[in-house]
Amino acid sequence: MTRPILYSHRESGHSYKVALALSLMGVPFEQRAVDLNLPREQRPEDFRRVSLFGEVPVLVDEDGLAVCQSNAILDHLARRHGRLDGATPAERTRVREWLAWEANRLAMSFPHLRFSRRFTPAGQALEAYWSARMQADFDRLDLALRERDFLLGGAPTIADASCCGYLFWTDQAGVDLAPWPAIVQWLARIRSLPGWQAPYDLLIASPPIAAGTRT
Repeated sequence: MTRPILYSHRESGHSYKVALALSLMGVPFEQRAVDLNLPREQRPEDFRRVSLFGEVPVLVDEDGLAVCQSNAILDHLARRHGRLDGATPAERTRVREWLAWEANRLAMSFPHLRFSRRFTPAGQALEAYWSARMQADFDRLDLALRERDFLLGGAPTIADASCCGYLFWTDQAGVDLAPWPAIVQWLARIRSLPGWQAPYDLLIASPPIAAGTRT
């Protein structure tokens, strides 16, 4: 049986969130690592053929449909497999609100701060901007999780997979999650889910990010 193919990179939280959703759903998949140090036009031909934007992740499903952008992939997987989604139309709408929030807020703060502090420094001014934005984003996420186990209530969804994608790497950016105890407890619940694996265990080996790389 043909398995879906995930083009990924081991340092990409966006790749991780898709791999995590597949693992939590129990969907076997193949991974192909992409060297993000290469200019987009020099990346492997099979990847360029399926990647609309030249970025990871890309999922090629069992029917050959290539889906780009991590949250679009999560939406596709939830609809295709009927897993990790809301139980009602209203809940499914709420799930996708969180996907949109993650893309516009969380994905625009902490991942950039981590990349700057771990791989290619972006400068003090940008790090201060990302740090302030991150704190506001963590405040909002923590607030949502204070009275529920997961973002939609008692069961995980692709919203949780999306929002947790980079948060297992906070130590790499020197960020202490202690001011956000609901997030800490939520991440512990995610770790306890059947199928959960840490990012470096779930994602296959990839060419290391070189200093100066801007993906």
